[in-house]
Amino acid sequence: MKKILGLAAAGLAGVMLSGCIVVDADVRESHWDRDDDFGSVFGAEVSSRGPEVMIIAHSNGCTDKEDFEAVVRERGQDRFDVGFRRINEDNCKALVLDGRRMSWSFAELGIPRNSRVTLMNPVGR
Repeated sequence: MKKILGLAAAGLAGVMLSGCIVVDADVRESHWDRDDDFGSVFGAEVSSRGPEVMIIAHSNGCTDKEDFEAVVRERGQDRFDVGFRRINEDNCKALVLDGRRMSWSFAELGIPRNSRVTLMNPVGR
């Protein structure tokens, strides 16, 4: 009788523990909503050291700087808004949790040194 109860308990435990496992690994199809002007970035920095604008974008392993279009809007008085649009999707399958860090110099963006720059992309996960 003890053997039968033990086997029944083991069988029941096996059935209960054999369910699906869901892992939230921060993997998404894309952080770039095609209906929106600018997709969200994981992080960003406007630095006067370069001077440069740096973004950290979602990556599946094949994201490069050339996959983005920089949009620069002059607001006057040496003030500029900068936004980045993804123009090529990253269809690789690697898991890059920290994203891909990319930088554009003010010269690449056509922005004079000592200008004030505001990022148009939302920042966050």
